[in-house]
Amino acid sequence: MLALIDELQESEEYDYIDYIPHNPTSPDYLELEEYFIKTYLPEFAEKISRIMLKLIWNYPCHIFLTEILVKRAELDGIAPFTDIRHYSPERLACIIKEVILNPVGYMNIFFSEAQFLITIGGEFSVTLYHLPDEIRPLLQLLCCQEGLFLKHKACNGERTIIV
Repeated sequence: MLALIDELQESEEYDYIDYIPHNPTSPDYLELEEYFIKTYLPEFAEKISRIMLKLIWNYPCHIFLTEILVKRAELDGIAPFTDIRHYSPERLACIIKEVILNPVGYMNIFFSEAQFLITIGGEFSVTLYHLPDEIRPLLQLLCCQEGLFLKHKACNGERTIIV
């Protein structure tokens, strides 16, 4: 399974969840992004944890943390690459928020039946690999419910909002 996760993450085409409805091109945008990291990141982490919990409890999946991440005191007792899907919603929500707010590793959520992967990293990094067409409308709806945007990055680098 870990080999399949690595293979999915190598894809140049993927979907991702973003907090803005457009694709900024101005270098001045970095100043605004730093402001959002300081002020909006906790709210973003809450929103992502709600979306992920709804998906986790709707589809069979396995959840893994990277080795670097599990060395954090807040995640003590979790072995790297050990399936933590059996954790309570409260514990998983705390872990998801920890991953987003303290960027030192990744959480991988592999949906076994649908064969797609969600990788959550630090800050605003939520990437979906091989997202099936039949799940895309639900995820788009969940993002919309939280005031977030589901976007697609094509192999040619073009980025579009999924509506």
